[in-house]
Amino acid sequence: MPEPASGLWRSQDMVLLQLHMQREAAHDTIFKLGQLGCVQFRDMNPNTSAFQRLFTGDVRRCEESERRLRYFEDQLKRAKDSTHVTTVVDSATGETLDSLEPKLEAMESELKDLNSKWEQLLVQKNSMKEHYEVLTQPPSFFRGEDDAGHLQVAHQADDASEPQGFRQGGLRYLTGVISSDRAALFERLVYRATRGNMFMRTVTAKEQFEDPATGDMVEKTVFVVFFSAQRAFDKIKKLCESMQATLYPYNIDSPQEVQQTTLKVSDTMRDLDTTIKVTKDVRADIVEKVKQNLFLWKKTVLVEKSVYDVLNQLSFKGQTVVAECWAPKEDLDNVQRALVEAEKSSGAQVQSFMDPIETHDQPPTYFKTNSFTKIHQSIVDSYGIARYKEINPAVFSCMTFPFLFGIMYGDIGHGFIITLVAALFIWKEKQLLASNINEIIAMVFGGRYILILMGLFAIYTGFLYNDFFGMMISPFGENTFWVFPHDKEEWKTMCGDDYNYWFGGKEANALQACKVIGGSPYILGIDPNWCETENKLEFYNSLKMKMAVILGVIQMSGGLVLSLLNHIYFMILVKWNTDWSERFRTEIDLPGASTPGPHFLRAPSLLEAQTNFFLMPGSIETDAYVFVGAGFQNMVQVGLLLCSLVAVPLLLIPIPVIEYLHNKHTSYGELAEHHEVQGLMHIQDLSSSSESRNVGGDDEHPAAEQHEAFDMSEVVIKQVIHTIEFVLGCVSNTASYLRLWALSLAHAQLSEVFWNFAMIMPLSMDKGTGVFAFVGFAVWFFASLMVLCGMESLSAFLHALRLHWVEFQNKFYFGDGTQFVPYNIKDIDELAKPDIATE
Repeated sequence: MPEPASGLWRSQDMVLLQLHMQREAAHDTIFKLGQLGCVQFRDMNPNTSAFQRLFTGDVRRCEESERRLRYFEDQLKRAKDSTHVTTVVDSATGETLDSLEPKLEAMESELKDLNSKWEQLLVQKNSMKEHYEVLTQPPSFFRGEDDAGHLQVAHQADDASEPQGFRQGGLRYLTGVISSDRAALFERLVYRATRGNMFMRTVTAKEQFEDPATGDMVEKTVFVVFFSAQRAFDKIKKLCESMQATLYPYNIDSPQEVQQTTLKVSDTMRDLDTTIKVTKDVRADIVEKVKQNLFLWKKTVLVEKSVYDVLNQLSFKGQTVVAECWAPKEDLDNVQRALVEAEKSSGAQVQSFMDPIETHDQPPTYFKTNSFTKIHQSIVDSYGIARYKEINPAVFSCMTFPFLFGIMYGDIGHGFIITLVAALFIWKEKQLLASNINEIIAMVFGGRYILILMGLFAIYTGFLYNDFFGMMISPFGENTFWVFPHDKEEWKTMCGDDYNYWFGGKEANALQACKVIGGSPYILGIDPNWCETENKLEFYNSLKMKMAVILGVIQMSGGLVLSLLNHIYFMILVKWNTDWSERFRTEIDLPGASTPGPHFLRAPSLLEAQTNFFLMPGSIETDAYVFVGAGFQNMVQVGLLLCSLVAVPLLLIPIPVIEYLHNKHTSYGELAEHHEVQGLMHIQDLSSSSESRNVGGDDEHPAAEQHEAFDMSEVVIKQVIHTIEFVLGCVSNTASYLRLWALSLAHAQLSEVFWNFAMIMPLSMDKGTGVFAFVGFAVWFFASLMVLCGMESLSAFLHALRLHWVEFQNKFYFGDGTQFVPYNIKDIDELAKPDIATE
């Protein structure tokens, strides 16, 4: 029976439904349920390959339509003025795959014909333009003369027979056009092929040329190569072919022929321009129509493909279709209404109905989330999907995650910056969701709600630390609780204590804090006067380490629901709430002390006490105990140690014994051995009969359930591993929470270093010019922004994530469930948006 309390605390109650419908209503039913978006279909044909399913042909039709739509997108990318595509769909336009497929086919054929004609015309135009560029070059370009009129050649022609190409005096020459990015390489190749017996001149074409393949404008170069031998002509011609250079005739000895050819080429170019313009206008009309309907067409094709993919998972028995799906219990009424609507729209004669069915399969896990809880749930799901009806760790991590982040990142200034960024994202949420933003910014934007909590908790803990950009501040005024006397008289006057004990032999000028008579503690957080002491780092180190252990014990105790680690927490609380100044005045006699006479009690070391708890039980220094006396504390520690040793067999033994007794009580082992052969034969009979009844599907349900034989050794080994992991985890996980202490201390010290060296030092060096102050502030600002607000926040985030995943969640969270993935047509809207951004 499903457990209640569905929602975020535990997953939604799920029901396995069996839907029965007429074959004609199957398509509309799947479509209506997809619009509802609350059912997850199960594949009833797991043993059937994708090529043998009933609607494979329809899926291929959809894929062919997708190919045509991708071709249309490519055409829109080439159209520079068609970067905006309409994504608003008129509900009155009821496009279907049957009506859309011939339309896309005809439009693709027409567009391809136009593109082919346009490319051919453009190639002819480019050829005419290249020839025109050659013809319009001055005659001196083809004579190979320098500015002084001298011929720049290596060799003159011999009296051999007349070669192909034109001659200039005793030399032969070839002229043509090549792409500018290949001109330099072409010249080097010609030089090597002719062994230097050549002379080449180049000039950049006056106009650029449109590439028919890409539509980009390409720069080209006009060249002329002078040579003397016939063999050189053959080599140069082959190089022109390989380098995609085009050769054009030019007779320098016949100016009249050159002029007539120029006029002819010019007339041909004008005719080609007119034809290209008409072709381009017709193509633009088709592209405009595509631009207005591409989103609708793409969405229609994707929806139809998804419907046919689901239909391939159903079982068809003649005119009856059977489907199995998971659905939340609270949405059963909506599913029933969708069945009725699909039945009416399809005109089916047989009523569709649904039946809940019993199953031993684990249902999928489904949590209802909103914009705030979605990011927290995604963090938990990254570790593992919750088992069905398992407690959801996201309920706790909504607050504990940003709180632990704040413990490690406590600073009022840095927390304010993070809060400000998150608040800006939330304020501009709708605009940013509708726009295409950078991938990294989109990742930060997705965590805007957890980011603002992280910033607020950082501000809160910053007030507890009284830390503002690495500076100790006094937001609640000066306090009068601690003072720092420098001599005996001042100490006795202000504090009223014995100087000899308090100073303990230290120099009189050392800053030793004492409580003011009648003073009161600071209102909130750490006393700001600690920043003036020599042992402030030692104080912060001790304070934050103990706080980390306390928080770790609290969080792990919540995950374990055990009180085994409460003694650590109790010990720290006792130490913080004990009036050690009164204990310091207590005199006791220490037997065997090196110096005779009374001795004062001293504060015990927490780390030393915890270490000796296991390594040296019962050995407590007489002058450093926590409880009433050292003897009583020895008894308590030994008793707790014995309890921990007894707890190990209690963890190890009971579960295997209970499993063994339960198996013996049910006598399942004997029943399985007795009915093994009969059960297998019965399964085969049911399977064969069920296959004969199904058309296009496999078995609906297994005829019998397979049970594994009980293995006592496997149970014992599993429990031993679990016990070892638990015992070691109690120690290692507690120590892991010390990262709260380490990162908090590192962040505070790094902030202080940046402030002292980037702000205080330049200000002391500045002599009124303001240059050092400006440079120092710039360095401090960017260092704080990039290192402290960027890198340090990411480090604290990752450590808080590890504490939740490893130290907290593994105490109670299995994370081996399956995600509820409903069939939802609304998810296709994002996929249907065309990607036509021009490069």
